[in-house]
Amino acid sequence: MRPFLLIPILAGGMLSASCATMSKEACLQGDWAGVGFKDGEAGRPQSRLDEHAKACAKAGVVPEAAPYFAARDQGLKLYCTPDRGFDEARNGNGYAGVCPKGSERGFLVGYADGQLVHDAVSRLSQAESDRDSADHRAEKRDREARGVEDELKNPKLNDEQKHELRDRLNRLRAERRQAVEDGRRADWAARDAEREVAELRRRFGPRYGGW
Repeated sequence: MRPFLLIPILAGGMLSASCATMSKEACLQGDWAGVGFKDGEAGRPQSRLDEHAKACAKAGVVPEAAPYFAARDQGLKLYCTPDRGFDEARNGNGYAGVCPKGSERGFLVGYADGQLVHDAVSRLSQAESDRDSADHRAEKRDREARGVEDELKNPKLNDEQKHELRDRLNRLRAERRQAVEDGRRADWAARDAEREVAELRRRFGPRYGGW
């Protein structure tokens, strides 16, 4: 098990610790085999049963461990595959080290491939966001600069007012140039990321299917 893979799921666990994992009705229904299968298929750790026990304590229900874990093992067979590892990582989900040794290696191979895709797509999304932000900033500064240019046409301005407006105009033009340059860099980054995503799609498409 690779420690860095645990970070996302542990963080998610801390955020959801205060939320009940099961409703009162589900606790009273007592389908522990069904609950275990779903938890296994979702790649949740064994400690999930402790969370269910806390959720069901108010209803006076104690989980049945034997059917839960037996069914969880069956669910893990669907989770612990290279394809599922790829999908989990591609979607930014963590891995809690739940797969048996016999199937974990294949899962982690798929997970590593999925991480490559997730990281590339994230870089593309960030670059596109940066480009849009820079373009918006450049357009805004351009509008503001034109407004100042119009103000400078006022014949009633004194020298001090003209000086202040020219200083402001120079600042706006400099900020616009910087925004344009930022947009160019973001566009280059987006193009690089697009090529990387396309290459990964060609590389992994035949192995994992379309994504």
